[in-house]
Amino acid sequence: MTERPDGESKRSGGSAVVEQLLREGVETVFGIPGVQLMHILDSFHHGADKIRYITTRHEQATAYMADGYARASGKPGTTLIVPGPGVYNAGAGLATAYAASSPVIQISGQINRGSIGRGDSLPHEVHDQLDVVRPITKHAERVTEADQLPAAVRRAFAAMASGRPRPVHLEIPPETMGEQTSAAVIEPVASEPQRPDPELIERAAGMLAEADHPLLVVGGGAHGAAHVVRELQRHLQAATISTREGKGVIDGHNPAAIGTLFVHQRLAPVIANADVVLAVGTRLQGVGLGDRHRLIHLDVDVSEIGRFTQPEVALVGDAETGVADLLGALRQMSDPDPDRSGEWREVREQVDAAHRASGPQAAIVEALSDSLPDDAILAVDATMVGYMCHMYLPVARPRSYLTSSYMGTLGFAMNMSLGAKVATPDRPSVSISGDGGFLFASNELATAVQYEIPAVHVVINDGGYGNTRLDQELNFGGRLLGTELRNPDLVKYAESFGCAATRVADNDGLRQAVRDMIADNRPAVIELAIDPLPTNGF
Repeated sequence: MTERPDGESKRSGGSAVVEQLLREGVETVFGIPGVQLMHILDSFHHGADKIRYITTRHEQATAYMADGYARASGKPGTTLIVPGPGVYNAGAGLATAYAASSPVIQISGQINRGSIGRGDSLPHEVHDQLDVVRPITKHAERVTEADQLPAAVRRAFAAMASGRPRPVHLEIPPETMGEQTSAAVIEPVASEPQRPDPELIERAAGMLAEADHPLLVVGGGAHGAAHVVRELQRHLQAATISTREGKGVIDGHNPAAIGTLFVHQRLAPVIANADVVLAVGTRLQGVGLGDRHRLIHLDVDVSEIGRFTQPEVALVGDAETGVADLLGALRQMSDPDPDRSGEWREVREQVDAAHRASGPQAAIVEALSDSLPDDAILAVDATMVGYMCHMYLPVARPRSYLTSSYMGTLGFAMNMSLGAKVATPDRPSVSISGDGGFLFASNELATAVQYEIPAVHVVINDGGYGNTRLDQELNFGGRLLGTELRNPDLVKYAESFGCAATRVADNDGLRQAVRDMIADNRPAVIELAIDPLPTNGF
């Protein structure tokens, strides 16, 4: 522990929380003020030169922005919200972070300490609030004594950093934040990465060394291991497919990066041809492996190994250390395989040709790809053009492609891109949304302008919830209900917040507008007006 300086033996519980957050490396907090938070807000005010506090316009945005911050930077994202409705409002964002294994710490207030559990009908009272967040957090704790606050914050960060990262929640009554405490700040201790069993590493390396057609499947848990995964791929000359969350682990311009596991029938021949499959940092859901496949599954979460396909070798451990150990063992057993990039280029072209033939959204994705620099971060909403981005858009770098994972959340992408831009201000940050999803979150244009967060938001406007409308047209006799939207003038709407905004009518216009808005370095909205798409691209 760190002792308090002489003459400063006591401070408020809110100040103790802020001091511990600083010690944990927190630089930004996304929040909304409220009566239960006044003591800790005052402490943030005193520490404003050390922690940037960004006020959002809805609690849902606090979680989405913190998630984008965490995924782009690899560091935890932090939120501060009121209890009750604030916690409920943030739930979709916290659930999305949980699905994507993202380290987000949510700090919420509580009602007055003496009324918790009594049903006194105080403002924002929920019984029991911890039960609201437990299904979508790795660790949830209520802290009622100021002396316990530094240790509770340390436990939350330790939980996020150990094993599989996922959100955590702390809730603190107002009296606890206001009470005086001399509790010392606790020095963080870095968790040691878990190494897989060396004997199993040798066995897995032997399988890969003998493979004629190795296949790598990489997920979101492999971003921190991207450098060694790329070396392993080069040694094996293996075909590689990724999950949506794993895009960018392997450079998407590499011919061996065949495609993405998202409605993946176009990848079926590549999967069928494999003899040994190495899955890294992925649940491995829906891959469709058969009896002839020999599977090696590496994941830090033992509960995910074998959930969908039983592996021949189960490697429980950190992705970076596990892949590094595998690569070291392989290099002792075999020389690098001969270059197969020509073969993979031919396979990749067949897959990409199928994407191009599936609908006009492929050409929109090509326009986006042409206009985005390699270091851009892209947040992709649940929209039909977004689905094609999953399958077709090449991503060059890790931590550069943000999705809602299996949660399938609508309306997250704009806020996710704002958080990513705060975390990585020197990289372009772009979101792709439909008109429906954009209007879930567009009030946060005010946040972007107020805090000068120059992300670019591309809105594909087809006047409806396109995918569900298409479902009604194809499968329910064209009987449309609830899927057609009447929208405001999105350009004037964005300009009213102080954003740069433009409307384009074709893909060439989109290319130029994305380049121009990134160069302009202001909060910006680009509307691409299109007719309803005739296919979802699957």
